Amino acid sequence: MANLIENAFVFNPKFRILRHSIFWILYLLYSVIIAEFGYGFNGIYNYAFVVIIDILSVYYLLNVVIPAYIIKKQNPKMFFISLLGIVAVNFTLNFINLNYIFKVPADNISDLVQHQFYNLQLSIVFIIAGAGIKLFKYAYESVSKINELEKDKISTELDFLKTQVNPHFLFNILNTLYIQTRLDPKNSAEMILKLSDLLRYQLYECSDDKVLLKSEIEYLQNYVDLQKMRITNVDIKFEQNGNFSGLMIHPFIFIPLIENAFKHGIKNKGDKNFIHIFVNIVEKYVIFAVKNSKYETIVKQSEMKNSGLGLINLKRRLDLLYKNKYELNIDNGDNYFNVELKINLE
Repeated sequence: MANLIENAFVFNPKFRILRHSIFWILYLLYSVIIAEFGYGFNGIYNYAFVVIIDILSVYYLLNVVIPAYIIKKQNPKMFFISLLGIVAVNFTLNFINLNYIFKVPADNISDLVQHQFYNLQLSIVFIIAGAGIKLFKYAYESVSKINELEKDKISTELDFLKTQVNPHFLFNILNTLYIQTRLDPKNSAEMILKLSDLLRYQLYECSDDKVLLKSEIEYLQNYVDLQKMRITNVDIKFEQNGNFSGLMIHPFIFIPLIENAFKHGIKNKGDKNFIHIFVNIVEKYVIFAVKNSKYETIVKQSEMKNSGLGLINLKRRLDLLYKNKYELNIDNGDNYFNVELKINLE
């Protein structure tokens, strides 16, 4: 149903020129009708002036006033003040045109009012009609986005319940713990503590839509530390710069990038493996970069598919949660894979 509406004439971008053409054709037809039943527009030049003023009024309202006071600032009061201002300026220009430029004759005040009334009626009807159509589209798109976010939130939460603990990762950690309890009890105790922190964050601290960026980075650090404890042939770095204080972020945005690095960034023993993770805060921006070595051998098709799917799902979440507020850059080199994600947290 939603797809049918989005592809309908009113909403489909490819019909934009046709929609505007029909709007102005209706304007011309309406002006002819009211001219037949009243004083008319007193000549083609005066009529052309009225049309030009109305076109400028409508498009100024659609492209400047509504985006500024409804879409960006959510300020209906200023919108209505601006709307009245447009009507007032429109009326004033038409009044000057009618009485001082073309000097349309009027025997009395009643004639003057009648002349001005038809111009003003035409202008007001189509200024309000244009605003109504634009606001209706904006309201529908806003509701659609909210519904889409709600659906994605439900779907994401279900996915988290299924995949919060990667079974393969958990199996490797527990297997390492079993060995470490015999060889190095102190190290195994530290692993248990970090695993506990990891699970606590996933299960209890992410119930809200957003979490503190500092907490999210600590979660990632625990994940990386656990990987360091079980992997010995990888140069692993996790560097952090900037002030994280007070910044909030949607949880689990960065973890797919790190999981992919550990899954695909470790080559055969003896090779020079590396996974370098950088987090940098610049004003209200968080820049998260992961660079890792890459298999020279052939990776299984299923693994490549899952890795690509993870990035697709991540981009989908970013489009919904940080639309027009993020940049995702991927550099797939011969011997390395580098991904950088920049998000505006304002």
